Amino acid sequence: MQPFQIQISGQEVDYLKQRLANARWAIPAIQSGWEKGVPVDHLKRITDYWQHQFDWQKQEAELNRYPHFITEIEGQNIHYLHIRSARPHAVPLMLIHGWPGSFADFTRIIEPLSNPQEPDQIAFDLVIPSIPGFGFSIPVQTKGYNMIKIATTFATLMNRLGYEKFAVHGGDMGAGIAGIMSGVAAYNLIGTHINSDFFAVAGLGMFPADDSSLTDAEKAGLERMKRYKKEGTAYLEIQATRPGTIGIALSDSPIAQLAWMAEKYKEWTDADKDLPEDAIGMDAMLTNVSLYWFNQLGASSAAILSENMSMAFDWGGDSSQDASQWAPPKVPSAMACFGKKEDESLLKKLTSFMGEPDRWSFYDRGCHFPAMEVPQLLAEDIREFFAAILQSPGQVAADGVRSE
Repeated sequence: MQPFQIQISGQEVDYLKQRLANARWAIPAIQSGWEKGVPVDHLKRITDYWQHQFDWQKQEAELNRYPHFITEIEGQNIHYLHIRSARPHAVPLMLIHGWPGSFADFTRIIEPLSNPQEPDQIAFDLVIPSIPGFGFSIPVQTKGYNMIKIATTFATLMNRLGYEKFAVHGGDMGAGIAGIMSGVAAYNLIGTHINSDFFAVAGLGMFPADDSSLTDAEKAGLERMKRYKKEGTAYLEIQATRPGTIGIALSDSPIAQLAWMAEKYKEWTDADKDLPEDAIGMDAMLTNVSLYWFNQLGASSAAILSENMSMAFDWGGDSSQDASQWAPPKVPSAMACFGKKEDESLLKKLTSFMGEPDRWSFYDRGCHFPAMEVPQLLAEDIREFFAAILQSPGQVAADGVRSE
């Protein structure tokens, strides 16, 4: 476990600003708004801020306030933050990001979770890893980093840190990894907590063949989901099937990387917010975009997404094996959904097809990025779920943790 600090050179920052200054802009489309993608005029305004007002060194210093580490697991560098609570008997909790995100997504919930204001609230020791191909878990050395392998790798990381029992939360791809950890590390898990939303569910395309049990309003919502699946997931198809091609474009052009991510920040944030920067803040958005640009994550993250889209599941294992020999114990689970109030009942019905969680919550603020959009809501939902499970938090802390 080697201590690590983010150190992007001044030359890299200067090169980024040079590229932004020399951007070649597309001729604005006749259509107005975001229907066909990011409006050129809006992207120009964000680019101007990125070039002249955004302070990478300040954001880097903020990220470096937290203890970062790099460890090697099966030949692969794994970057992670490890924030220990000052509270005794803190509960180990892993937070797993998705795309287009990074470990930086969680900075707004670090303090509420690790240092709660009320003395009777449980506190958490936080482990925030970068998925291979994201953040500073680069370069990816071998093929095969699908969610099953990533889940196993992250369970190994928690074991190396000395946590025999731990909790896990994830969103987007991180939700899938957290779910798979229920199988590969079931005996180590206190519980799994994930967040979801209209776009995450629609993107999966797991729609019921029989909608007779849905109300008219729910049927209308389902049709919206189907339209989104058809018209709004081209980004995923491209990354899944041609990661090399899109990776070249995103590695060469900071404007391409910005547009690729800004479109999803707009589409997947709270519908009551006019612009993505209104929902999560300009500096938070550009910090993530900058991480992708500096580390060429557009290419590596697309490659990982491609691995996962082609992943085949075989939950039954060897059919000749008795089920009792491989079936993991039941892991307590929770799902927190965020979005429009009118989508609540449909989301509850559709997510139940994937298995009924032990706790299901809905919030009509925020959307796909609750850790950035509504951090207090997410932190409190996480805390309430695990507090209900842990009658005696000291049993978790008693396992201890080794120093890096």
